[in-house]
Amino acid sequence: MKNWAELQISIIFFAGIAIALLTSILVLVLLRQNIKNGLKKIAGKSNIIWTRSFKVTVILAGLLGAMSISFRSCEGNYDKLLESKYETVVKGFLQISKSYEYLTYILVFWFIIFSFYYLIIKKRRLEEN
Repeated sequence: MKNWAELQISIIFFAGIAIALLTSILVLVLLRQNIKNGLKKIAGKSNIIWTRSFKVTVILAGLLGAMSISFRSCEGNYDKLLESKYETVVKGFLQISKSYEYLTYILVFWFIIFSFYYLIIKKRRLEEN
């Protein structure tokens, strides 16, 4: 029975990481057109750098959120998870929710950056006129 539980723990762990990755990619797909148009207006020629850094940070935020949840105890073992399937599933859900939390933080961070950058560009254009 112990091997089955270890297999189950690893399946739940990697499923959480896969869900985090798929969610990050889904966020990028949903925001793709808005980000491209906005960056063309704001950044001009350097929008490729901005677009790539946005994509990389969103994907990394989702993955880091999922991997920040440890399935091991402070002693380095996961005996508690071997004994309880409920605890294993709860860790999996915690992993997914932490991934969503990190995605929210990074999207708010990028919104603030884009807003400040837009205001700076707008101020420069007004000063030129």
